[in-house]
Amino acid sequence: MSCSNKLKQLALACHTYHDTYLVLPFGNLNNINWRVSILPFIEQRNLSDQFDYSLSFQGDQTTANAVLLEKVELDAFVCPSTQPPSSYPWNARQHQYHSYCGVNGAANRSAAANSADWGKCQQFYGFNCDNGAFGYNQELGFQSITDGTSNTLFLGEQSGYDPGMAANNSGTKQGYHGGWHGAGGGTTGTMYGIGGGMAPIVNPPNSVCSSGDFWVCGVAYVNSTNYNSFHPGGVQFALADGSVRFIPDTTDMVILRRVAMRGDGAVAEMP
Repeated sequence: MSCSNKLKQLALACHTYHDTYLVLPFGNLNNINWRVSILPFIEQRNLSDQFDYSLSFQGDQTTANAVLLEKVELDAFVCPSTQPPSSYPWNARQHQYHSYCGVNGAANRSAAANSADWGKCQQFYGFNCDNGAFGYNQELGFQSITDGTSNTLFLGEQSGYDPGMAANNSGTKQGYHGGWHGAGGGTTGTMYGIGGGMAPIVNPPNSVCSSGDFWVCGVAYVNSTNYNSFHPGGVQFALADGSVRFIPDTTDMVILRRVAMRGDGAVAEMP
């Protein structure tokens, strides 16, 4: 199956989740991200039924969930063009590296924390944003996407390692704990930590991390888990309506940030 078809299927799985529960999956909740939530809707109900949603998924790689997901590699989450590795260690466990990430909004990386375009973003090891289709520790619905589902980015590619980051280290885009892991904490509406489930639009597609280490942020907030791919010239994104677009690396960042936010009210033509 092609990358665009895989993105479309994942977006449709989120739609089916919404049809079932009248909300979208949590972007992150109690250290679990949306990828776990949609397992029943991508023909993985048996795996989902074994998952204990009452358990945290951070700090203890011996939990039943960590053991369950060890070495589980689902093709649905992997772009055919991505390069190895397919998994990487979380202490004693090997967890899958995923190619697709939920879009949780956008920010201007040069903005000061009190500026108007900072939105609902906070800095913690880079950027955490909460103005996109997926939310931290909260379930949003399509009714929250007031800019329109055909005008809002939903899922995007994060394939392989950022060439500026340290491989098999904290430089991995999906965090120290792996691609199934989400943000810490469980209080509705709060943002704490960065996991592998979501990323904002901060830098252009296929940008390279400047410091070589995801955990090093610095005062300029220059490090962010950028969207990237091994497709020449750009990155595939699914929109909230389930359609898929190829977004060129040269896309105007003002436009790209606008379409990453679910309800900023600005009119922006999808690239």
